[in-house]
Amino acid sequence: MSDAPSPAPSAPKEKSKPGRRRLIILVGVVVAVVALVFGWIHLRAGSVSTNDARIGAHVVAVSSEVSGRVVDLQVRAGQRVRAGQLLARIDPADSRLALERIDAEIARIEAQQSQLRAQQAAVVRRVGEQMGVSAAGVSAAQADALARQAEVAAARSAFERSRTLFERGLVAQSRFDEDQARLRAAEQNAARAEAQIAGSRAQVGVTREGSSEVEVLEAQIAALEAQKEGLRAQRGQQNLDLGRREIRAAFDGIVDQTFVDPGEFVAAGTRLLMYHNPSQVWIDANVKETDVRKISIGAPARIKIDAYPGEVFEARVSYVGGAATSQFALLPNPNPSGNFTKVTQRIPVRLEIVQQQGRLRPGMMVEAAIDVVD
Repeated sequence: MSDAPSPAPSAPKEKSKPGRRRLIILVGVVVAVVALVFGWIHLRAGSVSTNDARIGAHVVAVSSEVSGRVVDLQVRAGQRVRAGQLLARIDPADSRLALERIDAEIARIEAQQSQLRAQQAAVVRRVGEQMGVSAAGVSAAQADALARQAEVAAARSAFERSRTLFERGLVAQSRFDEDQARLRAAEQNAARAEAQIAGSRAQVGVTREGSSEVEVLEAQIAALEAQKEGLRAQRGQQNLDLGRREIRAAFDGIVDQTFVDPGEFVAAGTRLLMYHNPSQVWIDANVKETDVRKISIGAPARIKIDAYPGEVFEARVSYVGGAATSQFALLPNPNPSGNFTKVTQRIPVRLEIVQQQGRLRPGMMVEAAIDVVD
C-alpha cells in the first residue's frame, strides 16, 4: 500500500491557466469598449452630426408651352438623354395651317401693293406729261403776249402820230380812223394773249392737283405695309409656337419620370416629364440650431449613405442657411390656444460632394458628420 503513487502537485496550476486567459480577454474587451467610447465622445465633440440629410440635384420638370395632342414621346423613365435630343412632340398641324394662312395674306397684300405702285407710276407719268404740255402752253402764251404788246405799242405810236397830223389838217379823216381802228385791234389781241396766259397757268394748276392722287396712292401703300408688318409679327409668333411643339433636352441627363402618353391632349403648362443632370449632385442637411454656430463654410464632412453601408464619402460645406426650415413651411404653425412647446429648429446646410460614377442619386438618405472648425 505504501508503494501507491501520490497525487501530482501541479494539477492546481493547470486549472488556473484558463482563468487567467479569461481575465486577459475580459480586460481587453473593457479596454476596447473604453477606447470606442472615448473615440465616439471625441468624434461627437469634434463634429456636428445629423441623419436628417439627403442627396439633392436639379430635378427639372419639363412642361408643354402650347396646347395640343402629344404625337410622340421618345423617352422613358431611366433613359439617358443628350442636350438637344428630342423628348416629345406636340401635333404641329394647326400651327402649320395658321402659318400658311398668314403667308397667303402677306402675298395678297404684296400683290395689292404692286398694283397700287403700278397705278402710282402711271399717274406720275401722266402728270409729268401734262405738266410739260401746260408749261409749254404758258411759254407760248407769254411769247404771244409779248408780240401783241409790241403790236399795241406800234399801233399806239402810229395812232398818236396820225392824231397830231389830223389835228393840223395834214392827213385825211380816213387815215386817222384807220390808225385808230388798228390800235383798238392790237389792244384786243393783247388782251386775248393775256387771257391765254391765264388759261395756260390755270391748266398748270389743274395738272399739279393731279399729283395729290399720287399722295393718296402712297398713303394706301403705307397702310398696306403696316398691315403686312402686323402679319409678319403674327408669323414670327406662329413660328415660335411651331418650334415649341418640339420639346428638346436642355442638358445631358437622366429621365426620372414621364407623365403623359402619346395621344393625350395637353394644355399649356401641363407637365410632361422630369429629368436631372446626374453629374451635379450635393447633400442637403438640416442641422440643429444649437449646432449651427460650430459650422463654417468650407468645413470638411464625412458622409455615410444608407444605400452603401460601410463606405465613407468626403464632402465640404458650401452653404449655411440664413433662416430655419420652419420659415419655408407651406402651412403656418399658429398658436391660438396660448400653449407653447419649444422645439429645436433646423437650419439648412448644403454640402458639396463629388459624384461617384453615378452611384449618388437624388433623394438617397445620408448621415453627415461635419467637422467643427475653430
